[in-house]
Amino acid sequence: MGINDAPVTQSMMAHTFFGEKSGIGAHVFNDVAGPTRRTGFSATFGHQIQVGKKSRLSFGASAALTQFILDKEKLVTEIPNDLAIQNSTNNQMVPDFNFGLYWYGERFYLGLSAFNLLESKTDLFDITTTVSSTLDRTFYFHGGYTLAISDNFAIDPSVMFRYMLNAPFQLDGNARFIYKDAYWLGVSYRLEDAIAIMAGIELGKISFGYSFDVTMSDLATYNTGSHEVFLRVKLKNNSKAKTPWHKRNRIYSSFPE
Repeated sequence: MGINDAPVTQSMMAHTFFGEKSGIGAHVFNDVAGPTRRTGFSATFGHQIQVGKKSRLSFGASAALTQFILDKEKLVTEIPNDLAIQNSTNNQMVPDFNFGLYWYGERFYLGLSAFNLLESKTDLFDITTTVSSTLDRTFYFHGGYTLAISDNFAIDPSVMFRYMLNAPFQLDGNARFIYKDAYWLGVSYRLEDAIAIMAGIELGKISFGYSFDVTMSDLATYNTGSHEVFLRVKLKNNSKAKTPWHKRNRIYSSFPE
């Protein structure tokens, strides 16, 4: 907030069971940042195997197709109708693949994923020969553990690490405080960037959450933070999943008590 043409993102996901140990999903997204827009779709298949009495390993792969658009009408140049802009490539479709591993139990989870495996070297926004905007591989690692303080109260600390080959690494530390398996408050710290305050509620098949990021970097001079809202609807319940939702971590984990 507070920045003209600040980035805006819309995202819609759906997933369901496919057999007893597999799942399929889809993701549609739209990112707009100033004159640039990234709109795409990905389809994912995942499978899990039992690796212990109370732990499982899931792995999945997805194929994605993304459209990158540069809106030249939103660019302001020193020279009106600059040919370097008017003649540039501004609409490209880029295919890609992603892969991930996820190991989880009743109270813990660890995940590793990689994006942009094809690593397209096409200059996505080819305005001048001195600017390079390519898709480099990105790696994510995340993990967490649920600490049961009492029958009604639990704490869920977690971390997420992101490494992109052409950018500084990013580290998030998070903590959620969960009450009666339905209400939670949380705080997140992104290294040298921001602090986020989060809240959520689970009402049966519907869950809702909100977070507000307070910027701590040099951007704090120009903006007043950012908002994120999510809504999740469960269309199908697994009757075998008796473990509270915050201990299952993902919809596909279903350890009976």
